[in-house]
Amino acid sequence: MDHMKVNQAQPISQVPETAKVPEGDGSFKFTLASAITDADLQAKVDSLLNDITAQGNRIAEHMDIRDMKKYRGLVKDFLNEVVYRSHKFSRENFLDRKGRHRVYGIIKLVDANLDELASALVADEKDHLSILAKIGEIRGLLLDIIT
Repeated sequence: MDHMKVNQAQPISQVPETAKVPEGDGSFKFTLASAITDADLQAKVDSLLNDITAQGNRIAEHMDIRDMKKYRGLVKDFLNEVVYRSHKFSRENFLDRKGRHRVYGIIKLVDANLDELASALVADEKDHLSILAKIGEIRGLLLDIIT
């Protein structure tokens, strides 16, 4: 019986070579599951950015407030994915004071630009160039967050 218990304990104590982390390097190592999550997150963020760009083009063509509501929802989804669901993002940008200030500052600018874009769309005389500039500025700010 004792021999059987030893055999059962052996596989538990063995650690696969790929899972070992060198001691003392001070770095945080991600597991394979984290890497898959990061790849999935990147794909989701890229997809949302493509949707935001396409919706921005619809706004530029039709200048309709209904398109603006969908656009605002897509931007909100993008920010939620990047800021609140990404461990990689938060580790790199929220752990130091500069990163925290920079990211929240960009989010405030995005919100302000969304409000200005909505105001421009409901104005009696729509300024097409101003609307295009706001759409471009919002896209630039979103890209700035992920780069």
